[in-house]
Amino acid sequence: MAPSNLPVAVASAIASSDVKHSQELYQSNMSLDQITKHAAKHGYSRIMQRDFISCAVCSTSPALWQNLIDNGLDLNAHESQVSGDLLSSAIIFKSRGNKYDFAKWLLEQGHRPTPIDSGHEPSAIIWTICVETADMEMLSLLMDYGHDLEECEVGVAAADEGNLEALRLLLDRGVNIEDRDLSWYPFTWKDEPYESLGAALYRACRQGNVDCVELLLERGADALAADLEGKSCLDIAKRRGHEDIVWLLESRGNVAWSFGGFVKRLLYVFF
Repeated sequence: MAPSNLPVAVASAIASSDVKHSQELYQSNMSLDQITKHAAKHGYSRIMQRDFISCAVCSTSPALWQNLIDNGLDLNAHESQVSGDLLSSAIIFKSRGNKYDFAKWLLEQGHRPTPIDSGHEPSAIIWTICVETADMEMLSLLMDYGHDLEECEVGVAAADEGNLEALRLLLDRGVNIEDRDLSWYPFTWKDEPYESLGAALYRACRQGNVDCVELLLERGADALAADLEGKSCLDIAKRRGHEDIVWLLESRGNVAWSFGGFVKRLLYVFF
């Protein structure tokens, strides 16, 4: 007999571990709790994959997942090409509800603190930094549980986005200030095909994020650093017309002044 509120055909497909047929029959109004209990009863197998994992994460129900854990589910063995692993899904799908408590619960249950991300979106930690999806509480949570900051692009992203709070937290936690791997950013200027591959200070200078430039210089960022094409922080600041940043680089970054640049700065300040 099928569990309450679960169609017989679905229950039968789950019992036989027929993932494809289960997905074909699944409807959004079906009880995920009943599905997981039925899957666990029959040995779990591969039923909670693809569509089911996304729906289950969006439900943010620890009770639902606890049932699977109690029946042998390894949280760290579960991932999807579309949404990554469970923690990544919980963070990226935060627009569907507050996922902080669920993310924390996953970490408390032993989920890896550095999520395995999908190949279709920026990484989960980048998601917490970008202006439109910024979530300092979630970023702090990942830091507290030991997210790996090596080669994860976060410092560059925070500088580019102008997220000063995130940048300060990341610097305090030891992010590599000269990391420059940021391949997911789009190349917006056709005549600068490698401009994204500059360190955090370069990106802040390019974007005109003065506060981030000041912080990075205070923390020892190399004011003479260049992108892969050899364009320096000063070059890109001048090219984009960020006079205040040009002044910072020249006065605090030990960049050589020109007489013309000095006169131009005086005119900028006083007029």
